[in-house]
Amino acid sequence: MESEGTWQFLNVPWITAIPLRRGHIWAIILGVIQAAQLILMNKASLLMNPWQTSFISSFGLLLLVPFISWRASESYTSIDLAGNVMYVILGGAALSLQTVALTLMSASHVSAIVSNVPLPTSVLACLILGESFDLIDGILASVNGVGLVILNLGAKADRSSLLGVMYSFGTLLSGCLLMIICRGLAHRNTEDPNLLSFMAGVGGLLISIASLPFGPTWVFPSSSEEIILSVCVAVVGILLFFTMTRALQTENALVVTTFVTIAIPLTFCYDIIFNGVTVVWPGVLGSCLIVVTTVLLCIRSASTDRE
Repeated sequence: MESEGTWQFLNVPWITAIPLRRGHIWAIILGVIQAAQLILMNKASLLMNPWQTSFISSFGLLLLVPFISWRASESYTSIDLAGNVMYVILGGAALSLQTVALTLMSASHVSAIVSNVPLPTSVLACLILGESFDLIDGILASVNGVGLVILNLGAKADRSSLLGVMYSFGTLLSGCLLMIICRGLAHRNTEDPNLLSFMAGVGGLLISIASLPFGPTWVFPSSSEEIILSVCVAVVGILLFFTMTRALQTENALVVTTFVTIAIPLTFCYDIIFNGVTVVWPGVLGSCLIVVTTVLLCIRSASTDRE
């Protein structure tokens, strides 16, 4: 009986497996937005103080205050409050570490590390939240991870450094824990996505302001390019945390994080088209593995209960 349930997704008619659930749509949007954030923050960090870029991205989240439904907070338990505090810390840490990493490495190289989240996040979700994670899930997540490694190995290193890799892995760890907390809070459908986004913004602002004495002087954006980039970074920052909460309200961590990996081939395509990065076979093979495993997981989750 267990075998039939495990392989049930292979017997689902192709037509019925194609339609995406609402959570899938939010997860796909999240992956696209993460790619956009990495590209924009990479360009902005090279023109401005990186901590200033982090501040701008976090400041945009404060614009969500008028849309927050504070009624949900009336039913918070002590665990909910602790989760929100941790969300502030991890949200700010992930954003700040990623910003610094983008000054040392290209967007595609940072993306290859920080978006490599399916396996660690799904394992943590299984251990902490008790979410389902069976053999097929493990195989798909592992093959997805192999694709990410191959894609990264096929990239030509530019401006990369050990320090940049360390910051990227710090972002990866913070991001995984952030998604676990977000899933734990959002899955009840009582957590306001605007509130969680605001909390992440508060964390980013606090860390950015604390860095003032240790970096170059902040300069108000003056050129049209700096102003446009600042506005785009702020808008993308708002959308990123909002869509993440929306996706995790209805889909488990494995599904959402697998869809997020589309940010990796998107950033590599950007570098290939606009930055002249050479196309090599490991990059093509890695991208194919990522796309195939994402599609298979989509079909599997559409045919089974992933709650």
